[in-house]
Amino acid sequence: MLTEQRSTGRWHVLILLIYVIAILFFTYKMWFYCDRVGRFPDEMAHISYIAYLEKNPCIIPDFSKMTIMTRDTIGNTTDGSIASRENFTGTFKFTGSFNYLGHPPLYYQIMRLSGGVRIVGDTVTIHIVRLRVFSMAIALLAMLLVLYIGFSRIRGRPVLHLLYAAICVSVPMLAYDCAGINNDTLALLGVTVFILGLLRFAEKKRNTGTFLLIATGVSIAFFSKLTAGVIVLVATAIFLLITLIREKNLRFILSKRFLITLPLYLITAAYFIAVHLQTGSFQPSFVKLEPQQFYASSFYVAPLKRTFMRFMVYFNYYASRFVGTWTGIASHVSLYKKGSIYSLNQIGLESLIVLPLLLVFFRNKDRSRNTDTSVVFAVYFAIVITALTQFLRAFYEFRYVSGYLGGFQSRYYLCGISAIALAVVFIAQRVGGLEPYTKEKDTRPNGGISYLMIRQVSVQVLCVLFVALLVYEDFVYFVLHFTKYL
Repeated sequence: MLTEQRSTGRWHVLILLIYVIAILFFTYKMWFYCDRVGRFPDEMAHISYIAYLEKNPCIIPDFSKMTIMTRDTIGNTTDGSIASRENFTGTFKFTGSFNYLGHPPLYYQIMRLSGGVRIVGDTVTIHIVRLRVFSMAIALLAMLLVLYIGFSRIRGRPVLHLLYAAICVSVPMLAYDCAGINNDTLALLGVTVFILGLLRFAEKKRNTGTFLLIATGVSIAFFSKLTAGVIVLVATAIFLLITLIREKNLRFILSKRFLITLPLYLITAAYFIAVHLQTGSFQPSFVKLEPQQFYASSFYVAPLKRTFMRFMVYFNYYASRFVGTWTGIASHVSLYKKGSIYSLNQIGLESLIVLPLLLVFFRNKDRSRNTDTSVVFAVYFAIVITALTQFLRAFYEFRYVSGYLGGFQSRYYLCGISAIALAVVFIAQRVGGLEPYTKEKDTRPNGGISYLMIRQVSVQVLCVLFVALLVYEDFVYFVLHFTKYL
């Protein structure tokens, strides 16, 4: 252990450099997508939400009255700016079209502070760069926290930190999604704060700060979007079950340190109760609040025009689209990967979805060494359970309600990227004998190279190759194949 700590000290500068390069690369990609690609998911709907709150200052909006804006006057379209290239010049006005976003208002209230939306009378001016940069700042804060988790929790060789950092910044939709106006950035921050708090709790750092981190993460996650809230809720349930089995008690729930944070949970619950009283559901529904427009929208397909699919056919359809949105870019402009699922264009990114499942087989017999692993296990399987629930909901909506074939976006689950990355690192540690506390005998057959050394070197080489593959499948592939630049 002492030798491992000394080695980590020697590698400290290199490890720090890895994370600096990772955050700079992530920042560059966000600006690249902002400047050259644009056309982000539902961006005008998100901006309209901000504008509604700017025009009607309130804590909780009247969801039934929120509408989408449209361009009123054109303005300068020849100066080559981002605004002119993406049609955000001139002025905008509210229309009668229902705003289908039913997300909690926290992200949009924060975005008002950017000053990116100005309203005079019924005329709205959008400063798109200011809005995007402000949103990117939230994403950057979240990614700094994501990388801090790796820097502070991974013990050992720089290659493990390289693997973690590469996974965190290489899923294509993450940087692209964070470059636009989207509440996924706040979801990333909330779930990451929650994971950090859970890690501290598992490490027996059970002070007031830890409970505040967990409560803050839960609140931000729920107040960003319901999917993130469900992930932290399910992860908490799984983690509490693991803790109960391991420690045989949950007395901390009655401690003063936990009770201090109770108001945060109560405020979160109060919001959803208020929304339910206003709209009749915890998640405002397009079909309930504006049925006439819903049945005339692209979210509804008339029964005679619907595509019929049996369960397994729909499952294959949904799974292929889900994976496609994980390995490529999917928005109002898209770049899906070509070739089979086993091609070098996407197999590395695809493996990130399933590799954490191996955690089930790589849990230490010594429970004291499973602290961080139990958190990663809980969060990853919470993501899996939430994704399966969303699939079943999408199938029900398709089959019995709307005939809509969407709802398969995998970006909803990128808020848990730090747990996925940690899971892969922990597995690499176990397979390669790279754990700081390994007790394997370093046997040397015939006085030659030890088996343990062969394993360690082999896994480290594989990690470097895997990192190179991820970088290629992410940004290099995009630059080589994308053509529809602004």
